[in-house]
Parts: sequence; C-alpha cells; structure tokens
Amino acid sequence: MKKRLLAFFLCLLVLLSAPGCAAERYSLLYRLTVGPITYCVRGNGTRPRQIVLKADDEVIWTTSVKVSSKVGAGDGTYGFEVLDLNFDGYQDFMIPNNVSGECTFYLCWLWDPESGDYRQSKELSGLANIRVNNDMKALFTFAHSYEEEKAYPDAPAATISTDSTTKFIWKDGKPIPEIRASITYYSEFERYCYAVAYYDEDLEKFGDSDDRWLTPAEYAERDMSFLYYFRNDS
Repeated sequence: MKKRLLAFFLCLLVLLSAPGCAAERYSLLYRLTVGPITYCVRGNGTRPRQIVLKADDEVIWTTSVKVSSKVGAGDGTYGFEVLDLNFDGYQDFMIPNNVSGECTFYLCWLWDPESGDYRQSKELSGLANIRVNNDMKALFTFAHSYEEEKAYPDAPAATISTDSTTKFIWKDGKPIPEIRASITYYSEFERYCYAVAYYDEDLEKFGDSDDRWLTPAEYAERDMSFLYYFRNDS
C-alpha cells in the first residue's frame, strides 16, 4: 500500500512540474516592452518556440508557436512586431513562421476587448509580407505563384509567374479584401499582364480584372514599386 501511495505522489509530482520544465528548456531570444506589457520571444537557438506576455514580471499570457528554421533571427527581433493590426486602438502582435523567396508568412494575434484575451487571427495568419498603413487604415499583403508547363513536340516549355498585392480594410471586425493588383509574366509570349480587380462583398470574390498587356520594354519603364512595397523596408 505504501509503495502504491509513493508511486502515486511521484507521478503527481512529475505532472505538476511538467509545465515548468517545458518553460525552463526555452531561453529568452527577444524582449520588447510596450506600455505595461513585456512581450518575450522564447525558443532554442534562433528558432522561436513560445511567446510569453508579462506584467510586473508576472506571466499573464503564453502560447506555443511553430516557426520554420528558415526564418532565422533576422535583425535580432525574430521579426516579432507589436502593432495595431485592426485599427481598434489596442495593441496586437505578429511573428514570422515561414519564408519562401520574397514571401515572409506570419502568425497574428488580435486583442479581443470583450473577452480580455488575445486570439489568433485565422484570416491574417498565413498571409505574407503584412504591412500596416495607418493613414489608409488598411493592411497590405503580397503573394507569389509560379507554374511550369511541360514542353511538347510543337511547343517549348513555358512558365507563368505572378506577383500580387492585396489591400485589406476592416469591416465588422474582419479583414475584407478591397483591391488586388498583380503582374503576370508569360514566358511563352514574352509578355506581362498587369491586372487590377476589385472585391465583390456580395459574391465574396474578386470581380473581373482590368487587364493591360505590356512588352518587356514597357514593363521596365513602368513604376511597380507599390506592388513590391516590402522591398523598401529598412
């Protein structure tokens, strides 16, 4: 009987100490204090594993994160940002979790004043190159796609490469696309297609785009910096 009780208390001790042990194995990678809250990015090496929020040195909120090793430490901040993503006057935060070419994908959390808690945004998490424009009260995101068509006896191999930027505005607590601009290169025709499309809220999809075909020379003369807004990041 005594052995069973001893075994029970040993198991209980292990269970109670497990969360503490999990937290101990992560080291502090980056810390940022905004107002009364200190945001801590914890992990192994250059790979974030956990975000911890503290107030007066007391942990008030924590979550685990899965971040690809490809992201790295960046400039030492691990890409972690505290900012108002939905323009409601409350601080939100985001952290990169993957990188592919020029696309940096994010996990985003929004402050919910009704519940007094942070919630991960399903709409924003997974989008690339998120940038906030406070003057326009809008978010901008970037996407890249690439298709390769096989060669045939009567046709050479061809590629289709598309870069697009989408502007989001907030309505009823949700990010709604408003306009999308894209540039697509068709190697088969050696032509670019510049397209602009507006989002139809009733149909919940983008409408027909206004297209303009460009030669390589015309494309070279056209200012596309707004499409690649993130390249100006310092």
